[in-house]
Amino acid sequence: MAINYSLGLRSSSPSDKKSEKKVYAYAQMRELITLPQLAKHICLHGSPYGRDVVIGVITAVVDCVRENLLEGNKVQLGEMGAFYLAFNSQGVDTAEDFNPANNINQVRVRWERGSAFADLTNEAEFNYVTSRDQQAKARKEEKATLNAGIVPGDSSGDDGGITGGSGQTE
Repeated sequence: MAINYSLGLRSSSPSDKKSEKKVYAYAQMRELITLPQLAKHICLHGSPYGRDVVIGVITAVVDCVRENLLEGNKVQLGEMGAFYLAFNSQGVDTAEDFNPANNINQVRVRWERGSAFADLTNEAEFNYVTSRDQQAKARKEEKATLNAGIVPGDSSGDDGGITGGSGQTE
């Protein structure tokens, strides 16, 4: 299955508002896969364990990775990669002025890609789709057309039996 993408215009140098705009690709998510869906998918790949066991193991991994990160450890998960912490903090003039409670604003989890995720370009296939904004605009226009009793693509004036005003939305 291909990765959906759309194109958009953005500054070639985001920090310079006057820089030339260029066309860039944006990945478009097809759907969100939940933990139960992922567990079911894992089971379809010949796992001897049921979904409940797979969900339990994944949940335990999350808990244990979180616990180890809070202990200051970096956690390596094989070809998946490693998780580690990074801070967003405010600078101070001297080491004596630094207080973690006052100067560390945020503790973030970072992911260092492993070999299985290093670069998927050679394995990826791509499928162009319109941007989410364009899709929303087209849906809005289609609803307006249907509510007006006009069948898209029909120039005869016959509404094909469609009467507007159903009040239903997506």
